[in-house]
Formats: sequence, C-alpha cells, structure tokens
Amino acid sequence: MANEYTGDDNQEDERTQAVFPLDDQMDIPPLNMPVLHDGSTFDAEPSGLAGLVQETQAKRQADAASAQTQESQETQAFDPLAELDDEAAPEPQPAAPATSSFAPQRPAADDVATVAFAAVAMNPADDAALGKGVSAAKTKNPKRGMIIAFSIIGALLVLLVAAFFGTNWYFQDRVAPGVRFGNVSVMGKTESELTGIVNQAVSDSAITVTDSEGNNVKAGLDKLGVTVNVKQTVRNLLDAKSGNMFTRINPFAKQDVRLSATTDNYKLSTYLTEQLVEEQDRAVASNISYDANSKKFIVTEGNEGKEADPSDVIAAVKKAVSQPGEAQKLSVMYSDVAMPITVETATSAANDANKRLTSSLVIGNSKGKTFTLPADEIAKWIQVKPDIQKGTITLAYDQDAIKTYLSQNLAKKLDQDMVVEKNITNTDGTVLTVTQKGVDGVAVQSTDETAAQVLDALNAGRGAELTATVKVTDHKTESRKVDYTSPNGDPHMVINLSEQKVYAYKGSTLVKTFIVSTGKPSTPTDNGTFFVHTKYQSQTMRGEGYVTPNVPWVTYYNQGEGFHGAPWNTAGIASGTPKSHGCTNMHVEDAKWVYDFLPISWCRSWGPRRPPPCADFQAIALTIPLMPAPPIIVSERRGRLRFRGLAVRLSVSPIDKRCAVHWGHE
Repeated sequence: MANEYTGDDNQEDERTQAVFPLDDQMDIPPLNMPVLHDGSTFDAEPSGLAGLVQETQAKRQADAASAQTQESQETQAFDPLAELDDEAAPEPQPAAPATSSFAPQRPAADDVATVAFAAVAMNPADDAALGKGVSAAKTKNPKRGMIIAFSIIGALLVLLVAAFFGTNWYFQDRVAPGVRFGNVSVMGKTESELTGIVNQAVSDSAITVTDSEGNNVKAGLDKLGVTVNVKQTVRNLLDAKSGNMFTRINPFAKQDVRLSATTDNYKLSTYLTEQLVEEQDRAVASNISYDANSKKFIVTEGNEGKEADPSDVIAAVKKAVSQPGEAQKLSVMYSDVAMPITVETATSAANDANKRLTSSLVIGNSKGKTFTLPADEIAKWIQVKPDIQKGTITLAYDQDAIKTYLSQNLAKKLDQDMVVEKNITNTDGTVLTVTQKGVDGVAVQSTDETAAQVLDALNAGRGAELTATVKVTDHKTESRKVDYTSPNGDPHMVINLSEQKVYAYKGSTLVKTFIVSTGKPSTPTDNGTFFVHTKYQSQTMRGEGYVTPNVPWVTYYNQGEGFHGAPWNTAGIASGTPKSHGCTNMHVEDAKWVYDFLPISWCRSWGPRRPPPCADFQAIALTIPLMPAPPIIVSERRGRLRFRGLAVRLSVSPIDKRCAVHWGHE
C-alpha cells in the first residue's frame, strides 16, 4: 500500500531516509515541485497532478504497445536501480499528493526491507502538457540477491568440478594420493620412476642369516626362492585406488601395495642347507634313473641328515614381500631330518617305470610293414618327478618328445616305395609264376594322431598295435606271356623225379631227354615251377660237410639247386639213382647243353647264405636273352609224365626250409 504524503519534509523518518542513500549526492529539486523530463518544474496543485496521472494512466492502457515501450525507455533512462527483468516489476502505484515524483513511499506495516519507486509512463500528449513527463519510483525486486548468490555458488561448483576432474586427469598415469609402497608414499610417481623404486626396494630387502656356529650368509630375495614381477608391481601401484574416482584422489584413503611375487619355500630351504650344511651331512632323497646297460630303471638310495630350520627365514621373506626395502638379520638353528623320499617309494616307482618299458608298442603302415618303439627311446620319454615335500615320486611322459621322435623317425620306418609286380603267364592268361612281387606304396602323413595314441597306450601301461596315418598307392602289375603250347614255342624243361629223367621242350615239341641223378632222400630235390636265375661255366661249390672245386656248367633255377656236370657221380647218373645234395647231376656234355639251352630269365636273392646279388650274376652270365623265361618243372609223379604245355605247380616245398644247408649242391 502506498504511503500518504503529508507535505511536511521534517516528518520523514529514518527508515525513509535509508531508502535514499544517494539523496545527498544527487541534484534533486524540492519535493513540492513536479519534475519534468527536461529537469524544469511547474506550479500545480497536488490534486491536479494526481488527476493528471490518473488520466495519463488511463490513456496508457488504451494504447498498450506505445505505452509499454515508452514506460520501458523512460524507466531505464531514469532509474539506475531498475530491474533488468521488466516482467518482474510491480504495477505502477497511484500518485500521492506531492510536489515531486521523488516523494518517498512509506512501507506497509508488514514490509521490512524494501521500498521501490514506480515510474509513470507518459504518452506524447502528456509530454506536451507536462514537459518531459513524470517518473515514479519503482519497487526493488528481491530475486536480484538470490541470483547473485546462486551465481557465486555456481561459480564455486564449476571450480570444484574442474578441480576434481583435473586432479583425476593428472593422476591417470601417476600413483594416486594415499598410496604407499614399503611404508613410503609414492604419490605422483610415474611408471619409469616406480620401476627404479621397486628394483631398489628389492635390492635393499637382502636377508642376512647366521647359524649358531657363527657362519652367515647374506642373500637376496631371488636366492631365497622369491620371484619378483617388477612390471606387475609397478602396474599395481599405478592402479591402486582405481575403483572409485572420489576415493582415488582422496589423500586420507590409504592403501599399501606389496611386491607382486611368488615364493618357493623348498628352494629357500635347499639354498640355506647348501650354504650352511656340509654336503656329507645333508639329507638326500631316494630316486630312480634309467640304466642303459641293463635297460631298466634302477633305484638310488637316499640317506638321513640335518638342515637349517627355515621357519624364521620364511617369515622374514614374507615380511620383505609385504613391506619391501628393509634389510633384515636373523639367526637359524639346525634340525635332524629323515630321508625325504624312502627307498620303498623309489622302488615302487622304478617297478612301475619298468613295466611301461616291457609293454610292446607296435606301429604298422596297414600294408604289413611294422615298427616297434624301442625301449631305450620310451625310457627317454618317461619323466621322473620327485616331490620332496610330499615324499613321493610320480611318472609322466614328455608329449613333445614323443611328437618329435615320431615326426623324425616314423616315415623312415614305415614308408615304402611302390614296386611293380611282374609275373609270367601262359597264352590263356594263367599266371605261371611271379618273378617280382608287387608292393603298394605307403607314405606316412601327419604323426600327431599317432603320437596321441602312443601317449594313451603309455599312460594306460599296456602294449598296443597301432596303425599310422598313411597314404597308400596301389601297385601296378606287368605280365609277360610265354608260349609252351605251340610246336615251336618257348624253351622249358621238366624233371621227373620218379623216372630220374629230364625232358627238354620247345613249346610242345620234345627236343631231348636226359638221365639224371637228383637229391637223395636225406636232401631231396624240391618240386615246383622255377626259372633260371644264375649260370656259371665253372664254380667251387661248398655245402655242409663238403667243398667241390671246378664244378662245370652250372645252371641255377631254385636258390642253390640247379643243373651241373658231376663227373664224380657217373654211375649214379647212368643208373638214375638219387645221390646229390638236391641238385640235378648230369654228364658234363649234357650239363653244357642245358647251360646253352636255358637262358637266364630273372634274378632273385635268397636267405642268409644266398648267392651274390643279381647284378654280379649278370656280369658273370654269358648271355641274358630277352626271350621268355624257360621253366624247369620238377615232378614227383610216377609213370609217364603227360605234359600238355602247361607249367603246373606241384606241391611246392617251403623255400627257406633248407636255404642255409643246400647252397651249391653236387
């Protein structure tokens, strides 16, 4: 509510005075005079002025656009304390009777702080009547203080946020506040700085151990079974307190970082014992090893002894890992220890290992060729693993060693070249004999699968027959036809053991007949179908219990059996009495005729006492004709032999049965 003006300047109270701190500094005309825009005054009654203001206010409402613009311009130009937000300004108050637009307005009883002034906007007509117009006081807006306060608070928040994120950014590659390493703050340290700090701390953590006899040893952590990961330790320091952004930069939140390390108490104990205990006084575990001479695993017996008690040193090492950088000194006592691994335990392990060696492992190539893994090699694959702390010995296999061995050797043992089979057939395609046995080609492929099978068999402790992964190439066959049915066909001979006669044919034509002496009952002549493989004009024959030099016109057809001259057996030949060691004895001239009649057809080696290789035979032979091979048919049939041009095999005896005995028969 607006205050009434009394017209008495002396009645202004202190509160009104306080609203106008600038009164003493402003050139303000007397309050009883209205003030125009140009600063001039005019005489007018208060009532007339009020009526004029009311009339002007009515006109302003009639022309809203013009009045609002004028009001804004006038108020901003006149009142330096006006609010920037015109929308927040209060409605202008009716003018009280006064002589001046600067008359103070007393606050209502419930107002406690602010009195403002409202400016009255004038239209052009009013300006003409009143000069420049009259301005009224405008009430001050309470939001201004709030805006200032919020602005200050916002600026502080921005600064705090900037500081928060700036601090986190600074420590993103540095150690956070409150992080300690070895009870020493490492805040702000970089990775390279930390590496030097950690290495130095490890070096400074040496432990000096002294025994009761005054012997001492100073050892670094590495000697005492500690393996330090410096790189990981540095990483742990940099990552400390990284779970929360607020916690990370809080210097009051502490975190101690230890060494990233592994410890081996057995290595520690062993080192102390080696340094402080004489070798002959130490306890030794029983163990096993492979003996190449006996081809088995044997036991090495251990013994009892003494050791430096490692418990205090283990505790010191633990402290050094948790709080590195401090040297320590301590003393140790000695204690008696039993044999770490007993003889009984070692013996059981050796028996198990030897059992694995005796299990036969055979690998085949699926075509009859096999390879047995040698025990010496399997022994190399067996890994003996003693555990001193548990007092046990376990066995394992080195899988990589198995793979390596098989990859280097299996192909050598099981690969085979393809060999073309060669045979001789008669005119109707019947195979008379195979002069060269065919062999399928085999190539070992990947050995990894075979290695896995070998490992499974070894772990199971059993023998096994395995098949390697191979590629097979089927052999080819070459046949050569001979003609024994036409009148002038290929040469061949038939030995009739019952008649003790030899018949020479060309095709189906009988050319010549000979009386012979074949093998006696104790060394009989083998029966079957054979082909000439070697010829000698003269040869020294050796056999069981005899040596005969200068044997003439030798024609071999079955290993060491053949035609040859036998001048020492003329009576036996003439009578057809079997007296030889398996050969067919003939008169010298008859043997020469056979030598010339039968060409060499093919070469073959035999048994442990076989003749020289075929290449040597061929070098000695007079001729190696290209004509079809002539067979020598040996028959035990009694009575007249009916030969119809077919070389029929007759109950062939095993070739190797007398191979070693009947080489070079008379």
